[in-house]
Amino acid sequence: MQSLAKLKVDYGPITGDQKIELKGSNFYPFDWKTDVDNRNDTFCAFGPLGKTPAHVISSTEAECLTPRNHLHLAKVPIKLSINNQNYTDEEVEFTYYNPPNVLDAGPLLGPVKGGTEVDLWGSKFERKNITCLFGKQATVGKFISKEHIVCTSPKVTDAGDYKLIIKYQDDRF
Repeated sequence: MQSLAKLKVDYGPITGDQKIELKGSNFYPFDWKTDVDNRNDTFCAFGPLGKTPAHVISSTEAECLTPRNHLHLAKVPIKLSINNQNYTDEEVEFTYYNPPNVLDAGPLLGPVKGGTEVDLWGSKFERKNITCLFGKQATVGKFISKEHIVCTSPKVTDAGDYKLIIKYQDDRF
């Protein structure tokens, strides 16, 4: 019988499509010498949100994408099925969060010496450890309100366009 132990990524946005890795045991239930192919019967079940196709990587690892959280639940249980009938007795918990929306930003230009304060306007900003990535260079962001944060541009060696990414944790953008 398959057994679930943990998730490698245990949270993601309510919009779904977060790749998660399930860890456990006995994910290969068949004798692979007989060429049994169960790829079309392998799923991750996300409680009331339904199921998504799963990919078994090894006897201890599988992966799947999270579904869109149309019910706006904070946490959902996940189980694994490798035959689309029986699911693991154990479940692991996945936490959804509502990602912020950036509606406007400015100014969009600044000198290569850095120091330009870029205002980001939107919704659902959090008072957390805000990091602003200009390309690959990080600066500390400043929380003003749930609708406004400020990022100060770093010094760069070359003029050009730099993608601006806001993150709260290493893997939460």
